[in-house]
Amino acid sequence: MMAWLLQPGVDFKTFKLVMDNAVPTKNIFYAIQIKGRFRDIKLRSVPKQHKPYAPLSAIIKKQPLFYSKNIEGTIVGFRCPPFVEGLNVPGYHFHFISKDTKMGGHVLDFTIEETMLQIDYTPKFFMLLPDSEEFYKADQTINREEELQKI
Repeated sequence: MMAWLLQPGVDFKTFKLVMDNAVPTKNIFYAIQIKGRFRDIKLRSVPKQHKPYAPLSAIIKKQPLFYSKNIEGTIVGFRCPPFVEGLNVPGYHFHFISKDTKMGGHVLDFTIEETMLQIDYTPKFFMLLPDSEEFYKADQTINREEELQKI
């Protein structure tokens, strides 16, 4: 595991570019934690869903967005390698929880103020599929790539 301080003012887009150039290989998974104070953060959170479940592309049209400034908390997530496309979404996926646990969600954007970054390199990937009749009968051949690109 590696850890270092991040420079104030780094936004999400810049963070991803820096990370892509800093990791020793793009062909493994990275578990990432960013803990500290964020100058600003933008999150989304999908409301609880009920059967029949709508596609994510339809759900996010109604999703609430949350914004905060000068907030302490923790971002956790992963960087997935490109070849997992179809099993997962390649690239970065992060969630945030505030220090007081009153705000959280999927990270859309942020600007760092004072944070510590920790990265764990992992060549392992374990996938557990649902063990249910509903899953066994579900049509998993639907290509959702176009929907995911819109998200």
